[in-house]
Amino acid sequence: MPQMTAEPTPSTETAVRLDICGAGSLVRALVALNLLLALLVLLQWPQGEGRIGALLLLSWVEPAALLWLALMCMTQRLWRLRGAAAVLAVAMALGAFSALGLNLLVQPLFDALAPRAAQQPWQAALAGAALALVFVHYLQLRARAFTPIDMQARLSELQSRIRPHFLFNTLNAASALVREQPERAETVLDDLAELFRASVGKPGTLVTLEQEMDLARRYLDIESVRFGERMRVQWQVDDTLLQIRIPALTLQPLVENAVRHGVERSSRRVQIDIDVARRLGQIEVTVRNDLPALSDTPPPRRHGTGTALRNIRQRLHLLYDIAAEVDQGEVVEDGLARWRARLRLPL
Repeated sequence: MPQMTAEPTPSTETAVRLDICGAGSLVRALVALNLLLALLVLLQWPQGEGRIGALLLLSWVEPAALLWLALMCMTQRLWRLRGAAAVLAVAMALGAFSALGLNLLVQPLFDALAPRAAQQPWQAALAGAALALVFVHYLQLRARAFTPIDMQARLSELQSRIRPHFLFNTLNAASALVREQPERAETVLDDLAELFRASVGKPGTLVTLEQEMDLARRYLDIESVRFGERMRVQWQVDDTLLQIRIPALTLQPLVENAVRHGVERSSRRVQIDIDVARRLGQIEVTVRNDLPALSDTPPPRRHGTGTALRNIRQRLHLLYDIAAEVDQGEVVEDGLARWRARLRLPL
């Protein structure tokens, strides 16, 4: 499978890993800021004017933080290719600008309601620069904790888990086809080679949705040799998303999970529905499969162990932090019990 991303250079690694625009950074910044503000309010609460000043502080500090995050995102093309010191300098400058601007807007309220609690413009700018410095330095430390070597080793471990008995079954199926359908046997082995190539590829590689769908189809073609008419697959894909890049081996494990815990354990025909759509600024991938009857498998094993979903969740957490979501559960459609695995990725 073609590799879609280049090796990061040392000069870009820190900037690339500083995902200031991600949902995780937004949540961390607002939580930390609100905890700090809550502490300030508690310290000032016994005093009358100090109480008003603390509340006025709340009215502009959080908008200033949001403005700073927005400016950092808008200017990331300017600083993401710079070194750590340059990133800190840009962050502090924008922090000072954001705090100063919002402080000047609420200054008349301070003068009217709590003049003794009013801050000088230089104090607001200094506070904004200091908070920006602390937060960006925290992100840099967090990025170093997920060093490229450690992260790639973990991704490689999670990405390369192809089940040994799947390999055994595939080789058995191919050998059974060699005499009667040699061309199909060759196709099965080609498909298997592509799956292995993807599993040992560079960890964190981004591929197009179209490529990932092709890999999932290859896997389904292999399994169709074993299951034949027992497995039916229906695709519903938003064609405008085909060139969107997603992590390799994102869709195929969901499909494999549906085959293992749906088709493999059922004595009747099983329908697998694969939907890819754009929802709320995210790409949503949903794989649904009929559940085996209780008579086919013991109830504790009816849903499987969830290992595949945990694997995907861990990989996406390393790549996207909290911006990616993975969930699974039983649903009822037209009176039929089905299992649904769903993931959402930022566009």
